[in-house]
Amino acid sequence: MKNLIKQSVTTNGESLDFETVESFGHVQFNRNEWAIFFNCKCVHVSKTLNSAINKLEKLGITQFDFIQ
Repeated sequence: MKNLIKQSVTTNGESLDFETVESFGHVQFNRNEWAIFFNCKCVHVSKTLNSAINKLEKLGITQFDFIQ
């Protein structure tokens, strides 16, 4: 999951969307911070991608939930 996010977000300079049966959101990198928006709310901001991935895992988001 780390490589997918890092490659998609930092290469394209955009967000990476995810969607499950019950939820949706995206991961973005802006101003040297990783942010996770989950169901229209910012639920996490961190300086490191590892911290953001840990939050995604706590939310139940897997690599297969990302829309590419």
